[in-house]
Amino acid sequence: MEVKVKPVELIELFYDLIFVYAISKLTALVSEPIGGIIPPYDFFAYLITSFVILQAWLYFTNYVNRYGKWRWYDYALACINMIAVIYMANTISHDWQAMAFPFDLAMLVLLLTVVALYSIQAFKEKSIVGAAGNSITILIVVCTIYVIAILSILFNLSDYVIWINVVAVLTGAFLPFFIRGKFDKSIISFPHLVERFELLTIITFGEAIVGLTHFFDTSYFNFVPILVFLIVLTMFGSYVIQIHNLMQHNRVERSLRLMFSHYFIVISINLVTVALELIHSGEVNHTFASGLMIVSLVIFYLSIMANKEYYRQNIKLNKKDIIQMIVATLVGIAVIVIFISNLYAFLMGSLIITVGNFYVLLMKQKGCLSE
Repeated sequence: MEVKVKPVELIELFYDLIFVYAISKLTALVSEPIGGIIPPYDFFAYLITSFVILQAWLYFTNYVNRYGKWRWYDYALACINMIAVIYMANTISHDWQAMAFPFDLAMLVLLLTVVALYSIQAFKEKSIVGAAGNSITILIVVCTIYVIAILSILFNLSDYVIWINVVAVLTGAFLPFFIRGKFDKSIISFPHLVERFELLTIITFGEAIVGLTHFFDTSYFNFVPILVFLIVLTMFGSYVIQIHNLMQHNRVERSLRLMFSHYFIVISINLVTVALELIHSGEVNHTFASGLMIVSLVIFYLSIMANKEYYRQNIKLNKKDIIQMIVATLVGIAVIVIFISNLYAFLMGSLIITVGNFYVLLMKQKGCLSE
């Protein structure tokens, strides 16, 4: 089957920038610890809101990947979509009940633009049994859930809204497995989709660096900001080698693994930033910050490694590689835990994890190039 090749347009990069702005706003939900930790409800709200925003990005990205040719209606509905994203981002606050109505309303508008785009495609195909019809069905179900959320707020049932949002996220994630129809994988451009995810992730890394610039105090030099920068840099290097260099992009693939893994990749990058900011604030529970950093790094590397199924034919992750990655991770965790209140141990332990995993992937890349 011929691989569908599709260039990434500049407006798609513009679209990604707006979504990364929305994602960056989320750190406000978890950047103010109480008693040295992030309150469980705030953390839960952060995760759910993150999944909602990333899912919204994916709905539009999937349409563009499959059918978008940037005709006038694509541009018009994309503009409405982006305006809704900005409004949605600016609703984000610690008070979930106050933000829920405008947030869910903006999400509903955003989703309806994608429904409209798929409806135009189904009309052109004169059929609703293909991928466009599947997407319309799924999106209408998800839109209905957001309508229920909005009505719940209007009828003073705000306490249930966050759980309704959970249902919306789970429905959007798993309903495609049950509503398949006559889905033709050839309409998906895997190279285009990988490039879109790469752009979103790279911009997220950029936001992480911007968020950590306060470590670089020009009035007082120490090695802390250098270690912080190296942690983010080696995470970025691991991502680039794994996703950009080792994967075979020219393939026909539905790419569900790629999609789901990037939810966790983007969220884990943000949580690493949060853990570092908590340490920098000085008013933090070191056990909580260390646990957050460890879990975030483990999720990040598990998520990028989930895409090893897309490796080129001459590349295989063997048992030795896996053992080396596990050992590096465990050694780094041990350094963090044993010296739990020491800032340099926290940073060096994190760096052992990121450098160790980066080294294994770098050697895998060099081995691939030498063959």
